[in-house]
Amino acid sequence: MDAVAVLASGGMDSCVLVADLAEDAKVSPLYVRKGLAWEDAELAALTSFINALGNQNVGPVIMLTLPVKDVYGEHWSISGEGVPGFDTPDTAVHIPGRNVLLIGLSAVWCSTHNIHRIAIGSLGGNPFPDAAPTFFESYAASLSQGLSHRITVEAPYRGMSKPELIKTHSHLPLELSLTCMAPVDGVHCGDCNKCRERQEAFAEAEVKDRTRYAQG
Repeated sequence: MDAVAVLASGGMDSCVLVADLAEDAKVSPLYVRKGLAWEDAELAALTSFINALGNQNVGPVIMLTLPVKDVYGEHWSISGEGVPGFDTPDTAVHIPGRNVLLIGLSAVWCSTHNIHRIAIGSLGGNPFPDAAPTFFESYAASLSQGLSHRITVEAPYRGMSKPELIKTHSHLPLELSLTCMAPVDGVHCGDCNKCRERQEAFAEAEVKDRTRYAQG
């Protein structure tokens, strides 16, 4: 059976990706701890989702550490202050070089564990430059050369919207995933950009949202 490393953040998109790929591959979920404000809640959500899946093809969560405070300084993702609110545009949630760092570190791990596939749950409509299919292809080629180890970066949901993802995977425990930038006691805050995106996606998909929100 083929092996794949999945960049698993605990968000809905990456949790669904773990479940999908585990149907016919051995999945190593990689969680990269960078020092962001929401990571404890996110990691707990990822663990809960994987436990609920009960798929033997999903291995234990592998923790990789890459502190970024020296790079990002007082960015809202580190400080937890000034998190983009409910009505902010999606461009406001940009974290510079996020996928550059995640994929690069994961590729090094893959090169030392004889894995060639990296999968990421990037959806269609993602406007950021390090989520473009051309970036994934060219970055994988550079990493393959630099590591002398063949790497492919797969983003199977790039042609899919979040409502479509929800509608086609409503049988999964989506409520256990966490897509929030300011969780309250491990629960979605209900007041940030990501919570709004999540709520609107469930409504558009016409699927009941079983997610717990602290407000709203």
